[in-house]
Amino acid sequence: MPKTESTPDTKPLYRVFVSSTYLDNQERRKTVQDAITMAGMVWIGMELFPAGKEETDRECIRLAEEADVLIGIIAWRYGWEPDGKKSITEMEYNAAKERLMFQIDPLLPVNPEKDFDHGPDRWKKQEKLDAFKRRFAKDQLPAYFTKATLSGKVVHSLNQWRQNRESKEGYKEPIKGPRPAPGFDRDLEQEIRAYCLKAEALHETLPVAGFATRITVPIDIEDIYVPLHAMIDLRGVAEKTFCDAEDAEKALCGSDTGLEIPLTEAFRQSEMRKKRGIIILGDPGSGKTTHLKRLLLYCLRNGPETLGLPERIIPVFLPLRELENLGRGLDDFIQCQLDNPHLKTLEGFGERLIQRGNLLFLLDGLDEVADLARREQVAGWIADAMHSHPTCRFVVTCRFAGYSATVRLPERFLETHLRPFTEDQAERFVRNWYRAVEESLARDPCLAESIAVEKAEHLIQRLREPDFRARRVFEMTRNPLLLANICLVHRHRGALPQKRARLYEECIDVLLEHWRRAKKLAVSVSAQAGRRALQPTAFWLHSREGRTRATAEELAPHLSPVLKTVGWTGGTAEAFLRTIRDESGLLTGWDQGSYGFMHLGFQEYLAAREIRSRAFVDPGILGWLAERFGESWWQEVGLLLLALEDPSVFVPYIKEVVKQPAFARYPGLVEACLDDAAETVVEPFLELVEKAAGKDAGLWERQLTALKVLERLEPEAIEKLESKLSRHPSPAISKWMQEREARKTQDTTTASPVDYELVRIPGGRFLMGSPESEEGRYEQEVPLHEVAVPDFYMGRYPVTNQDFGLFLKENPDVTEPQFWADRRFNQPRQPVVGISWEDAKRYAAWAGLRLPTEAEWEYACRANTRTRFYTGDKDVDLMRAGWYSENSGGQPAAVGQKEPNAFGLYDMHGNVWEWVEDDWHYRGAPSDGSAWIDKPRGAYRVVRGGGWGIDARYCRSAIRYYVPPDGRYFTLGFRLSRSVSLGT
Repeated sequence: MPKTESTPDTKPLYRVFVSSTYLDNQERRKTVQDAITMAGMVWIGMELFPAGKEETDRECIRLAEEADVLIGIIAWRYGWEPDGKKSITEMEYNAAKERLMFQIDPLLPVNPEKDFDHGPDRWKKQEKLDAFKRRFAKDQLPAYFTKATLSGKVVHSLNQWRQNRESKEGYKEPIKGPRPAPGFDRDLEQEIRAYCLKAEALHETLPVAGFATRITVPIDIEDIYVPLHAMIDLRGVAEKTFCDAEDAEKALCGSDTGLEIPLTEAFRQSEMRKKRGIIILGDPGSGKTTHLKRLLLYCLRNGPETLGLPERIIPVFLPLRELENLGRGLDDFIQCQLDNPHLKTLEGFGERLIQRGNLLFLLDGLDEVADLARREQVAGWIADAMHSHPTCRFVVTCRFAGYSATVRLPERFLETHLRPFTEDQAERFVRNWYRAVEESLARDPCLAESIAVEKAEHLIQRLREPDFRARRVFEMTRNPLLLANICLVHRHRGALPQKRARLYEECIDVLLEHWRRAKKLAVSVSAQAGRRALQPTAFWLHSREGRTRATAEELAPHLSPVLKTVGWTGGTAEAFLRTIRDESGLLTGWDQGSYGFMHLGFQEYLAAREIRSRAFVDPGILGWLAERFGESWWQEVGLLLLALEDPSVFVPYIKEVVKQPAFARYPGLVEACLDDAAETVVEPFLELVEKAAGKDAGLWERQLTALKVLERLEPEAIEKLESKLSRHPSPAISKWMQEREARKTQDTTTASPVDYELVRIPGGRFLMGSPESEEGRYEQEVPLHEVAVPDFYMGRYPVTNQDFGLFLKENPDVTEPQFWADRRFNQPRQPVVGISWEDAKRYAAWAGLRLPTEAEWEYACRANTRTRFYTGDKDVDLMRAGWYSENSGGQPAAVGQKEPNAFGLYDMHGNVWEWVEDDWHYRGAPSDGSAWIDKPRGAYRVVRGGGWGIDARYCRSAIRYYVPPDGRYFTLGFRLSRSVSLGT
């Protein structure tokens, strides 16, 4: 194979070997091969050989050795082992000189039956695969990928690899733009140098809004900026435009029509696709303008070639909102901006620079052109300018809502959609924001950095807490402008409010008052009055599902009446809307004709406040909202309504909710209501339980749900109703009451730090494992063997987030669980997940307990049964006992909602896998119920029980699996046990 070659006028042509197992990675290999081509390189791999060719393994190893770099795709299989020792993938890895490894995100759901190697050696191969992963992780940190991110990560990594290699080898990329002509204008070059210095000074700083005290030290964009990611739209210009970033994400993420890239890669991507223009679409506050200014600075400070642009290209920032005279065309506007007195250029400089060519036009805010007809005209000018300026590049920004089909730029523009911040980007932004602000405001600059670090870390930890991971608040932290708003609230008050309803209130206050005062604008309407004025607007918008914006004419009837009551003297309703839009940002013009709240959470919060206000005049509105209980569009409004205090409407609203069939259908939402409410009262639930049962099965279901709520809020209330409930016609309620009564007579104990309840399990003998006749059994469950288990205590439930939170509070040095910040996994009564075996052991020691042995766990789970589940042999029987892929709704459930087994234990099947003490092995296991522990400890620990995201087969009593002791997965938790004699 020829080696990589290049001449002074050509780029090196690199050869990239694609290595992976084949059958499970065919689509991923195609994705990677396309990404290699997009990076301007050549891929090679096993696809080059005809089927049935002998010695294919030797050829692959030879090609891997000769390639410039190897791309490794590691999923769930180890693969074919030509020599019976190492897989071909690992052998190719060994042969390669340089390697870039990509490993499938371990947090993605996996089906062992489908995804793992097949055959009798599958578990041995899994051990080899894990060893291989540990091995290459020592050489380099692998990039975790999903279907949506694989291509972009490969392109980005290859470009970085090429840049590093060429910098070491002294290769200099040839000039892509026109070389200076023989009649080189030295005077113009001096003007350009002067312009560049002035443009850098003009655009290098950002105002930090919201401070009554002016920040006297300018904040450099580079100090606060966090690089953005974008999704390339590969559908073609004939497809429909998107209404916002969420709409674009649904259509493009995880499909073949979208490619996620770091936005700094956009120029290279556009060049590969033979395009000279880029359109950047994003929602309000997503960072479009800041990115353009950063591009200008990056070109001037680092050189345009670092972005994939021609050498000596000159950036020109052009805010389209300043375009006034449309009759004179775009060229005239460009010249006017270059002749701007702020830049202090010589007369005619703009014309001379345009004639020179090789310019980067940064056109900001196409949506800010006043109306659709003018916007269409400007879009046409931009398209024409690309023809008339063939050596120039164009970048245009626009809000989604302003980018209609008639405004859409032609196919020579690469269309990109800004992606929200990732969690890492958001945390980096918080740190950058605090460092920039504290350095600007600190009396003692020497202390600024330590103050900034302390405040930023405090805010980051606060944002990881459960209430700030609710979807709407979580979305706020992914928008740069809204995250800056949160930073401002945090710095202004020294902390964030405890509840998200209060956070919305304070963010709105900041937007309505603090920002305007910082701009030295009169506050004609206070924040309180502004909130009151906008509440009817928010409620009207929300009253139709999916509606988040409307024209001023549509909003005026709902806004005008209340403006009089709050003392607005600034004119019409439309004038008020413009004022709020222009001076606060709380409302935004999604396009020139419509208004909407910048964030859906603000609309939901203000709608909830309006419902509470109306409820004191017309209580029927609470019944109207209760009829929508369980509907996703109204869920957050209902929760925010319950979170409002002084006064609370908990009792009248919940009295309406318990009348609805949805009250019984959505137990998770009922739990969320109790968690979020400013106050909780048992009256509505007690009234429902006391209602005559009759023959209404729907009523019985709601009464059972109410009993479960009473058990949580006030168990003694149930005691007074025992006689009546014992005669209840509902079999489910009778059974629930019997189970409750049985718990009273059980021998139980409680671990004091968290009141963790354990049930005494009577000892006995049982057959551990699965018989050959059991449907869905696995090899690692045999042979059946008899085990004698002495009496012991077992946790009635898995350890919950509420339990683990107390441990974290008392042990601040302990690392929080992996998914502690994720709203799907951090509700108080959900089992804690993201816990390693070491974490579980440390918690157990703190609680004075221990992990169960594997034999104890299976004995306690079976509770003297021999069926697949303790409720029966059929998959449908699992529905009564546990949460799994068919009923979990994509997340773990609060503990204790399904049927317990005969020992009174809950959630033994599904919900979460549970750690036990044992190392991973089976044949020859102890027969006395003790843990099988290696010395030294083995590489894996056993987990039991199955989880919420998998099929019934993986939730059987006999199912067992192995996980490294440092594994932290969102399906993995634990419960605790104790020997009868303390200390054993």
